[in-house]
Amino acid sequence: MELQRGIKRFAIGLFLLLFAVGFVPLSVFAAEEQGDADKIQITYYYFSSCESCEDGENYLLALEGQIEDAISPDEYEFHLKNVFEEDAYEDFMERTKDMATDEFTPAPPMLDVNGTCLFGVDDITNKARSVILEEKEKLRTEEERLESFRNVPAESSYFVYFYVPACDDCEKVQVYLSNMDKQFALEQNQVTNLQVNYVNMSALDNVPLAHWFFDQYGVPEERQKAPVLFYQNGYLQGYEDIVANMPNIIMSGEALNWEDIDYVPESQAGSFGWNDWAFLVLTGFANGLSPCGISLLLLLFSLLLAKNANILKLGLTFITARFLTFLLLGTVLYSAFEQISAILSPVGKALQILIAVLAVFFAILNFMDYFAARKNEYGKIRFQLPPKLRAFQRDYLENTLNCGGKYLTGTVFIAGIVLSVGEFLCTGQLYLASIIYMMQRQTAWDMTVFLAFVVYLLAMSLPLLLLTLLAKRGSQVLKLSEMTRGKLPWIKLLYGVLFLLFAVLLFVFLW
Repeated sequence: MELQRGIKRFAIGLFLLLFAVGFVPLSVFAAEEQGDADKIQITYYYFSSCESCEDGENYLLALEGQIEDAISPDEYEFHLKNVFEEDAYEDFMERTKDMATDEFTPAPPMLDVNGTCLFGVDDITNKARSVILEEKEKLRTEEERLESFRNVPAESSYFVYFYVPACDDCEKVQVYLSNMDKQFALEQNQVTNLQVNYVNMSALDNVPLAHWFFDQYGVPEERQKAPVLFYQNGYLQGYEDIVANMPNIIMSGEALNWEDIDYVPESQAGSFGWNDWAFLVLTGFANGLSPCGISLLLLLFSLLLAKNANILKLGLTFITARFLTFLLLGTVLYSAFEQISAILSPVGKALQILIAVLAVFFAILNFMDYFAARKNEYGKIRFQLPPKLRAFQRDYLENTLNCGGKYLTGTVFIAGIVLSVGEFLCTGQLYLASIIYMMQRQTAWDMTVFLAFVVYLLAMSLPLLLLTLLAKRGSQVLKLSEMTRGKLPWIKLLYGVLFLLFAVLLFVFLW
């Protein structure tokens, strides 16, 4: 009895641990999505104690005019704080308490852009625009970044400007662009609005995009550097080239009629298509045919029949516990592999090679088991749980159900968790290969990956659901067992083919 309680406590603890660890990626993903929706917080601290002192509202108007071509008002929030006022003074002192040095004493005016502080009129005037643009770049999602290149009005003079924050020439170009007229009168009374898309080329996510533009416009390698300005019919590279030629390009209409670009980010290049979903459903269903999982369910049915218990209700409870356990184990493994690949790329590749080699090995074992099952030599089947683990599963399930009493549903659910962890040693190989396949098609964790897990595991649960319905309709457990044993050779053959296919795909992804 004490042993059973200990095992139950261990199972509950294991399940809660898996729940906490497995859904970390989802919480991180949700937090990141929320962070992306936040506006840029801009706070201007100034000192005004008399009628002739600086008015913060005047600076707000000047700043809006400086950034209006690059960022819309709904993307930021502006706060004015007069340090002469007590609350603003305390806020300023608290904000700058760790910034003072022997050579520098913080004093207004100060501009705080999401935590980046600029002091003094010159520093604020020269750098505010670039700092705000950097923050905008940080907050933009990949989809928002791509959307900025689409659906540009044909009458707009549209430019894509790649810059580097620490570049002097880039700073000069930014000042030039901020002081430039935002509307131009063309021939035949046509008016065009200047629209500049600022892209920080030093951000790693934008490096492939920059190279895509260089390739599309045929920019020589020696000129592939910031500052560079692209428009529909060409490009300008370098401060002098931009200042000398940009007005003429606008007036001649060469920057009109921007066409949507067909750039596809690496993170989306391998995104899921209908064939991937079909493949996951197929492999999930095939994995649900695993003799390890089916034998456990049939064992449960035989024990429940002896108790005259509700097979449909308790069978669905067991399948649900198995589904959740495999979902949590899968998310933990996916997160671990994702972290390894991100931090230690060579280790990630080595792991992929190892799994591909193991897939070949498992395919060979399943092909050998196919011939053994065809000859009814079940004792020679190699790809199955060890005898001691099978004996433990049977004894554990019998003892647990005997102790269940009126809490039989909860007992079956806990038993489903514990036994599914053991079953993972048998069914998990194909599941692991499927996880690696998902990573190759959709590296970053998002709702698509989570949905892929759900679809896969629903397909994996389908064979067990069908068996549960058959058992409920009165089919004898022994008859179901014989039926599944008769299909064992073909199941082993299918497993061998799938493992071989996974191995080929993994090697293809490597090269």
